[in-house]
Amino acid sequence: MALLSRQAWLSSCLLAGLPFLSGCADENTPVAVEAPPFVFRSLELEQKASNGQRQWSLSSPEARYELNKRLVRARRPVGLLFRNGKPSFRIQSDLAQVINDGEKILLEGNVKLQQLTGAKLLIQGDRLRWRPEQGVLTMEQRPRASDQESRISAREAELQQTTNELTLTGTVQLDRWSTADRSTPPDSFLRSGQAQWNLDSGRLKAKGPVLGQRRDQEGTVLEQLEGPSLNGNTLKGEITVQAPVILKIPREKGVLRAQATTWFFRDQIIRSAKPFEADLERTRITGDGFRADLGETTVDVNGACEIRQPGEVLEAERCRWNWDSEDVLAEGQVRLRRDENDQVTRATRLEGTVGKEGRISFTAPGSKVQSEVRLPSEGKGVTPGSRPQPNPVSF
Repeated sequence: MALLSRQAWLSSCLLAGLPFLSGCADENTPVAVEAPPFVFRSLELEQKASNGQRQWSLSSPEARYELNKRLVRARRPVGLLFRNGKPSFRIQSDLAQVINDGEKILLEGNVKLQQLTGAKLLIQGDRLRWRPEQGVLTMEQRPRASDQESRISAREAELQQTTNELTLTGTVQLDRWSTADRSTPPDSFLRSGQAQWNLDSGRLKAKGPVLGQRRDQEGTVLEQLEGPSLNGNTLKGEITVQAPVILKIPREKGVLRAQATTWFFRDQIIRSAKPFEADLERTRITGDGFRADLGETTVDVNGACEIRQPGEVLEAERCRWNWDSEDVLAEGQVRLRRDENDQVTRATRLEGTVGKEGRISFTAPGSKVQSEVRLPSEGKGVTPGSRPQPNPVSF
């Protein structure tokens, strides 16, 4: 929004303080071709919209005004951004330059942009270019935004004052900690390309490639999530990675391929309501959807669970795998079919353990099971005395 006579406005703001600043400038300074700068003990600048509402203000305990260059140099400036006439951000830095009587403002050194409403986000960096007319603030050096739980960083961050839309360019990384101790490495991170983030609604949208990891204290990768793009809402604590999605569990050599998958980062839950398939060395697991609890190290398959491995197939309404303890549970109309002797076992519940090469061995402790075994029929070259005995049935 254009300022009405910006130069006259700023000059009047500065000159209005002159009667109160006697002695600020040296009266014995020789007259030079270029007028010496005015030095002020304090500086107060303000811009208002045509309706009289304040748009921003800036104050400093010490400033120099170079009249010929229309340049103000200020130390330890503190300012406010207003939205609909109410303060929305507090801004401060070590130094500031007000260029062309307020056309541009450059803040340098420990720049802080503190959100005063909503999530109370703190945006920090080393240099901020501010264009008041356009309502655009661009953090150019080491931009990062943080709250009590996380920190997001990028090569450059640009804030639209009127919409509170934050555009992050370069490699964007979201780091999260499970404790308030920021001296330790983050427990998890999510990395993407350019991102759009609305600080009011929490809406987040980012280009890929997307890479997310959760690590232990030694830095070992526990789980890894990959996808082409993402969207979500940081206020709701959810981020959805778009299909195709790959979830890896390196320690178990497990790879899960899914469609759109949502990470509920506050609860450390990863969930998808669409069909997926997972490989665990020689075992393949499929289902209508899954829910992975990273804290409990469990994956629940919800609907049409099928576990297929050499020589046998298990089907159930739902399954659970704990990749830490290696325990497997199948429940609801369980049917285990083995190629050997065409053996079919039915139960309401079967338990299993992941063994060597990712193979799962099932048992039915305390549960009623029904088994069917088809034996070779006589008359096909097998005499009663020479018929081999069937292998013992095991679950």
